[in-house]
Amino acid sequence: MKKHRTLPALLLALLLLASTGCSLSSPKDSAPTAAPTPTLAPTPAPTEPEETLDPETVDMAKYNVYVQLNNKIVDVLDTLYSYYEVVEYQDEFALIPDSEHSYKYNISGCNTDILDDAAYVAALEPAYEALDSLALRILDPMRTLCDTFSEISSNYDYAADQYAKPKEYHKAIQTNAAAFEELAHQFMEAVQEMSIQRVEAEEQNMLNSHQLLAYGFSHSITVVKKITAECYSQGISDYNIEELDLEPIRPLYQELLDTIEAYKAAAEDNSQLMEESMTSDGAYHIGTQIDRMSSALDWMFRQVESGQPIEDPGREYLGGLIHLEVVLSACIDLYNTTFAS
Repeated sequence: MKKHRTLPALLLALLLLASTGCSLSSPKDSAPTAAPTPTLAPTPAPTEPEETLDPETVDMAKYNVYVQLNNKIVDVLDTLYSYYEVVEYQDEFALIPDSEHSYKYNISGCNTDILDDAAYVAALEPAYEALDSLALRILDPMRTLCDTFSEISSNYDYAADQYAKPKEYHKAIQTNAAAFEELAHQFMEAVQEMSIQRVEAEEQNMLNSHQLLAYGFSHSITVVKKITAECYSQGISDYNIEELDLEPIRPLYQELLDTIEAYKAAAEDNSQLMEESMTSDGAYHIGTQIDRMSSALDWMFRQVESGQPIEDPGREYLGGLIHLEVVLSACIDLYNTTFAS
């Protein structure tokens, strides 16, 4: 098990593109949890062949489901890492003697509806090659972990009979933890790559249609996501933030500043505001949130350049990667609320 690190949804939760909010219904009529907007095509009757589904609709829904699976994977990884903050990573169940947390720390129930949705869309065309295969391979270990965490969450007498039940839970977790973690990172990397390609295409469409406010907000998020990805490619977390090599990040930081400057120039143009149906107050609010990302990076640069480690890693701290991720997550949420409905 890799060293614990916080993986909130902001890091790997991907920027949903406008118009990706469609859904498919499985033969069991269970609508995917990923669908935030109405279905774009009628739900086929159980006897109707799946080939009648519009390929573009399937593609949108499939991508959406995989994004939601990605986010669920992040949640399960966080829960798994929390579990091993308390329990030894070994075959036999044993509590960590010096852990600051008690058993069940940060363990919550886990809904598995998205696993059923992923199993359904993985068999549909168009095929996503590697992603379809990874999705199907990760479902079994992930479902076992989800079910086990739900059992732990609902068990209020876990110390009874000398931790008899936790020993059973541990066997299921330990058997699946390594395989799940490996597949999880492979899946997240594949989804991230696909997301980057789609966002780049969407951002080019924004420029082509002169949607400068939407582009400025989207691209600032894209740049910051590239920065966090660079941090993690170096093996950096808040536990060793002072070891971050800033040289690959500085050009991205300048790109962010340039993007912010262009956004603010567009936000001061009344014609541009009218073209994108944006109020001056709304555009100003977005600008303040983009500024928060550059400020978070400023703090991180100072922390790195100080050469000092963070005193309390694992918690949100000005100058830390977690703080940058929290700010990024808020911007992603705001973007999705404003532009990707």
